[in-house]
Amino acid sequence: MPTRLKTPSIRRRYELPPTPPIPAVLQTLACRWMPLAYFEFCRARYGERFTIYPVGKPPVVFLSNPQEVQETLNASPRVLHPGAGAATIAPIVGDTSFMLCDEDEHMRRRKTITAAFTHAAVQAHTAAIEALVQREIAQWPLDTPIPIHRYLRDLTLRVALFVVFGECEPALQDLHAHILKMLDVTESFVVTEPKLRHLPGWRHTWRGFATERARADAVMLDIIRSRRGRPGTHGCVLDMLLAARTPDGSPPPDRLIRNDAMSVILAGHETTAATLAWAFQLLAHNPRVRERLIDELDNGTGDAYLTATVHEILRHRPVFLFAIPRAVVHPIEIGGRAYHPPAQLLACIHLVHHDPQLHHNPREFQPERFLQNPPAPHTWFPWGGGRKRCPGHRLATVELRTILRATLATRTVLPARSRIGRARWRAVIVAPRAGLRVVLASRGKHTRVRPLDLQTGRNP
Repeated sequence: MPTRLKTPSIRRRYELPPTPPIPAVLQTLACRWMPLAYFEFCRARYGERFTIYPVGKPPVVFLSNPQEVQETLNASPRVLHPGAGAATIAPIVGDTSFMLCDEDEHMRRRKTITAAFTHAAVQAHTAAIEALVQREIAQWPLDTPIPIHRYLRDLTLRVALFVVFGECEPALQDLHAHILKMLDVTESFVVTEPKLRHLPGWRHTWRGFATERARADAVMLDIIRSRRGRPGTHGCVLDMLLAARTPDGSPPPDRLIRNDAMSVILAGHETTAATLAWAFQLLAHNPRVRERLIDELDNGTGDAYLTATVHEILRHRPVFLFAIPRAVVHPIEIGGRAYHPPAQLLACIHLVHHDPQLHHNPREFQPERFLQNPPAPHTWFPWGGGRKRCPGHRLATVELRTILRATLATRTVLPARSRIGRARWRAVIVAPRAGLRVVLASRGKHTRVRPLDLQTGRNP
């Protein structure tokens, strides 16, 4: 009975939606090591709302009812703070990143960023991106298992640096190398768990990250200083950041520009690479979809199936399992239930995308579900929503389509193992396990690919 509850933490358990009857440490480990299965188990057991109690953090309420999700995403930032939920990536993007801001400051700086990702701006970059993609894909190994995520990270980072800085910076090659090494840290939990940074083993990972971050920062700050005072002629994100003004009318400081630029690079690179890694895995393990997509591309009959395939990839394997958590700073009612500080509300994208009441056979990879009708916004939101919706979603969609089209024009994606790899966290997104491989077979040479042991992924 409520009268027998003696501590605020226990009392909150009764005020919030139900939670699995296991200690916080086991809940935390389940979220880390088997997030998809654990979230789906909780939804099946406790319904559309349930609560997770992470170690050392406020309770997190998972929401998967579309109406409650929309209420949460569209709530006033004065009541639900989304910036607090993004603080995990502060070591990478910097404490002053626009991603971490709330209310008016976030919208003011976000407006500068979004100007670089309008439909017209993305279209202006398309030809250059296509040329870059063709050049990079031509160098990928053929007819042998390759760790596709590694190649996709390399490619999408080149695209992100082009969009942010333009083509004329000779230092971009060095910056590319430093950022790739720096972002290797996202495979480790030292980003999300600060206490690990001081422990043996983890300490070395953190020091390596800090070293590469300092090297990348030095290159970025040199580029920023060299561009100041010069008219923006590159049509890139950096030009727009340099042209912006702070509320008092002064130019933004170099470090602020660095942080916003790094935010765009991180979001545009890691998320797109992870989505493409899932795409290659899904096509490799679904030959019916793969062959129908190749037929459409070869016959020049339009791109309806390509569009539907991209939509289905984003539904089936969203790299954001949930939108940025919203910290409750003032009491709010969502779906008829009141929430109070210090709870956080989390709109679970994965659970909405895999709800059988919303998507028929949600575990099946079926692009046909989107052939006749586009995804409904309230049941399909891979880019998040509300004020924190990914500003680069148009560019990401162009990249997905361009890279899939360019790859399948000359190659067939084949599996190197018997099953699709399990999801693994990379900071705040999920990607296939590092090193997971596929085979890119020359078109017309399927039969000449050396047979693979589907258990080991190796040639006999």
